[in-house]
Amino acid sequence: MADNSLNIILNGNIVKGHPGETILTLANRHGIEIPTLCNDDRLEPFTSCYVCVVEVEGMRGHQPSCSTKLTEGMKIITDNEGIRKSRKMALELMLSNHYADCIGPCKQTCPAGVDVQGYISLIDKGQYSEAVALIKETNPLPAICGRVCVRPCETECRRNLLDEGAPVGIDYLKRFASDFDLASPDKYVPVVKPSTGKRVAVIGAGPGGLSVGHFMQIEGHQVDIYEAAPKPGGWLRYGIPEYRLPNDILDQEVKNITDLGVNIFYNKKLGENISYQELKSTYDATVLTIGSQKGTGVGCEGDDAGNVFSGIDFLKNMEVTGQRYDFRGKTIAVVGGGNTAMDCCRTSIRCKADKVYVIYRRTEKEMPANPIEIHESKLEGVEYLFLTLPKKINKNDLGEVASVTCIKMELGEPDASGRRRPVPVEGSDFEIKVDFILAAIGQKTDVNFIDDINAHTGSGELKVNKWGDIDVDKSTLQTGIPSMFAAGDGVSGPATIIEAIAQARIASTSAHQFLMGLPLQPGKKPFTSKRDNFKKQQKEAYLGGFDTQVREEMPTLPADARFNFNEVELGYAGADVAHHEAQRCLECGCVAFFDCDLQKYSNEYNALQNSFEGEFREYQVDFRHPYIEIDNNKCILCARCVRICHEVVGANALGLINRGFHTYVAPSMGEALQDTPCESCGMCISTCPTGAITENVLFKPGPVRTETVDTICNYCSVGCSISLRHKNGFVMGVKGKPGLINSDGNICKYPKFGYQYLNDLNRITKPMLKVDGKFEEISFPAAFRLIHEKIKSVKPDENAFFGGARLSNEELYLIHKLARAAAKTNNVGSFHYLGRGEGYRANGEMNAPLAEIVHASAIYMLGTEINRDHAVVGFMVQNARYLKKIPVSALPA
Repeated sequence: MADNSLNIILNGNIVKGHPGETILTLANRHGIEIPTLCNDDRLEPFTSCYVCVVEVEGMRGHQPSCSTKLTEGMKIITDNEGIRKSRKMALELMLSNHYADCIGPCKQTCPAGVDVQGYISLIDKGQYSEAVALIKETNPLPAICGRVCVRPCETECRRNLLDEGAPVGIDYLKRFASDFDLASPDKYVPVVKPSTGKRVAVIGAGPGGLSVGHFMQIEGHQVDIYEAAPKPGGWLRYGIPEYRLPNDILDQEVKNITDLGVNIFYNKKLGENISYQELKSTYDATVLTIGSQKGTGVGCEGDDAGNVFSGIDFLKNMEVTGQRYDFRGKTIAVVGGGNTAMDCCRTSIRCKADKVYVIYRRTEKEMPANPIEIHESKLEGVEYLFLTLPKKINKNDLGEVASVTCIKMELGEPDASGRRRPVPVEGSDFEIKVDFILAAIGQKTDVNFIDDINAHTGSGELKVNKWGDIDVDKSTLQTGIPSMFAAGDGVSGPATIIEAIAQARIASTSAHQFLMGLPLQPGKKPFTSKRDNFKKQQKEAYLGGFDTQVREEMPTLPADARFNFNEVELGYAGADVAHHEAQRCLECGCVAFFDCDLQKYSNEYNALQNSFEGEFREYQVDFRHPYIEIDNNKCILCARCVRICHEVVGANALGLINRGFHTYVAPSMGEALQDTPCESCGMCISTCPTGAITENVLFKPGPVRTETVDTICNYCSVGCSISLRHKNGFVMGVKGKPGLINSDGNICKYPKFGYQYLNDLNRITKPMLKVDGKFEEISFPAAFRLIHEKIKSVKPDENAFFGGARLSNEELYLIHKLARAAAKTNNVGSFHYLGRGEGYRANGEMNAPLAEIVHASAIYMLGTEINRDHAVVGFMVQNARYLKKIPVSALPA
């Protein structure tokens, strides 16, 4: 046989090509990935995206590899700087009109990047431990954060645009799932990698140190935490009162981390009873997570008076001593407007104070404290003096505070923080009699061990910056000592718990790279398309588009029952409440995030969304079809959906409307998709390279990463191969898988969209035996024994075997063999064909192999459902050019 192969030089290597083969196919055969967004192997190549361009010697400009056919001696380059530049430009042109969010604003805003939309999706399905597992990928303290996080995610939640008065209760849902998991005998436990033999010392067991312990221990390093206090938690224990964060919840979260193998040594203070010289000789790396726990004064004349305390010392002393202050008959003034001020004022109420003031120099609107904390403090009786500044603390004869002179303020121009600067109002002084003043206006970092470290370091130097915080590389959090890293408030100054956790993850990543001898590289943020890159989101675009659903508020103790340190927020009462609140999520992030080729290649080529700014198109998402939703905001006009519907399915249900920049995909004749010849096969979904055409599901789709189970469709006996995408048994989608019957991977609507029964909790998954008129569950071995006994208890011909019509041919064959070979009976049938005689069996024996259909002069299909016989129809459509008597247009729709 003559060798018709072509000699091709591919990236400098001589390879063999086939006549009629494209450059893209050749590259794929040789393991070279060329990005493409418009190519589908089920369709004839038709260039539209120009992301797949390559260089071909002798040809002008870059050539689309998907449609350029090979010729003898062709020299091809698939990757160089010029090619990457062209591909990036092609991607950026598409992104300039991609008015869509890859991820929701909640995840974008979270300092730790917690996948909020993903874990809400899992809570929606009752998969609480799975939700905790997802949270712990980036935040190992979910039960704590579910109580005391400042919730920047909720501030950006787009449910705020619906005039319902509240965002999704993200923290409430996190707490619900986390509390469930903590109480579960099968709670989530992360997998710890095999030991690396490396040891890490962490200084401080606050949120940052505990998080470092979690992240580094599961990487296989042995982590030992040294804590100066007698108990773990840092500010979580010594700065947040128990009515907000009970110690037993904190202890359970800490135990989850120590159960991984992390050790915590208490009453160990670096530079005092433990030296860096000792740590250096024992450990391969050190991470400083010391917090910022040094209080500041009021900052006015007389703040050295007795009974004037820093807020953090006030809170810490009670936890350390176990003694509550007795403020009966006393008036307390708390100076400041942050969360520490809220903890101080609400704690003072619980210490039986007669009156508690909060003095704040701006308005309530500018207060950085959590609005919920402000609201709850008012319910408890705290009084606020806004636009007020302490000017002088007046002392009595004993040198203790007697009163505080204040001055009224007014707001001027914005300062560096963006808040309007308070300006004193001349002549507005007034005096308040108080017994105690708690200053909650700031904290400082105390790096009192710096000399001990620098005296024993072999190379480098630990430094502090001009604010007194630990000086680090901002991207890796490595200090001036190569083996030392730092995270949390000790680096940033006073911040939030979630920010400390976020920094802990960065420091852990860098320390891990250092220990493994890898270059220190900060984690690359994936490309994300954002609607906010085009315009600020306004409520007008959302009102009327969603059903009104008011938030499930957090149950709390009555205000008159709070004069103690019992937890005020009680948690959601049950799964129904959590499920209802999860339903409020608007699913802003794209459900195709983990499968989107546009996002994948934009990330790979460092594409920017705003390189070509200008006009963009905005569309309403079409949810009218029961199984398919169309979002033209995400469409890149590759036309794969239109073409597969026409060329493979033959339905012609989709088309391209208008021309040029105004082109979009829509059902034919502008009707609803279900009113067209659409067969609901879902092939348009299978070919879409973005999230423009997706499945319209009845549950929160996430997106979440799923597992795959390959199986056979059980809707008929054809035997198409399919893949079930599931999360812990909850099936979230079905894809066709190339198999013996459906070699192209195409499937019909039944397996594609008919999988919901698999998620029915009432579905029978184990044998049931009727006992006294009621069905009881039994084991499979017991069922098999019973069947065996029943078959053997009668004559062979007194047994009959019936197979279901939805079983595969192979399964039906096994039933046939079981009946005839094992039970010795010829009584074999199917409920599906009862009373239909022998006609179908004779027809079946006369069938021709599917591959021989091309030789038929005419084809007649009687008494069948063509939608279900997609393997046959697809074959017919693709080979219609050989069937001269059956043009494609004549095939049934």
